[in-house]
Amino acid sequence: MKIKTAQNLTSWGTTIAVIGALAVILSGYGYQWGWWHFSFGFSMIPYGTAGAVVGGILALIGFLKLKDRTGKMKTAGITSIIIVVAALGNISYWYMEVQKGYPPIHDITTDTENPPEFVAIAPLRAEAPNPVEYAGAETAEAQKNYYGDLQPIITAYDYDEAYDRALKTARNMGWSLVAENKEEGRIEAYEKLAWYGFIDDVVIRVDTTETGSQIDIRSKSRIGRGDLGVNAKRIKAYKQEFEN
Repeated sequence: MKIKTAQNLTSWGTTIAVIGALAVILSGYGYQWGWWHFSFGFSMIPYGTAGAVVGGILALIGFLKLKDRTGKMKTAGITSIIIVVAALGNISYWYMEVQKGYPPIHDITTDTENPPEFVAIAPLRAEAPNPVEYAGAETAEAQKNYYGDLQPIITAYDYDEAYDRALKTARNMGWSLVAENKEEGRIEAYEKLAWYGFIDDVVIRVDTTETGSQIDIRSKSRIGRGDLGVNAKRIKAYKQEFEN
């Protein structure tokens, strides 16, 4: 391969890879900024990923054919390697997540029979595609089948201690707090996901038991049918933080 051809292949391949990577990144932020619907953003991901991988491979082929791998060509080669590795890593991660067979539900709670209710957050969900009410028996059954180990927090703390610790834990999670009602034993918050800016709401209920207190958590997405396990992971992370 001639030097000029190798240089062009490296340069153009890197350019294609960078454009592809930017398309993937902007697919989510473009939705947040109101440039397009999230479904269009999703459709950009496979094309952008393909561009990033193909462009990166072409750039690497050209780079390896060069005798002088310094200056701009060295930068292009390193950039292409980073993009290819990142793109393939992203593909692998989401492929493995899909293979886990998460149920198509988005409303997860430690108490499916009497789930904590959203009160202060309800007005914030007025225009959300997913209603504020609990999703119902079908969702409860799907949760039990897949997240059978999801249980409330049972603690020996008295009510005041349990509520204060529950509130502190919610703050430690980095969520945006919406309401704190100690008399009713309710804490409400939401978390905005970074890439697409999707918002999931959380309500925590603290109640007394004969031996201490019980804390139930509910996490629900405002948009989307399934959540790829995000809400259940959030509840488990909260429980771990509470118990540490």
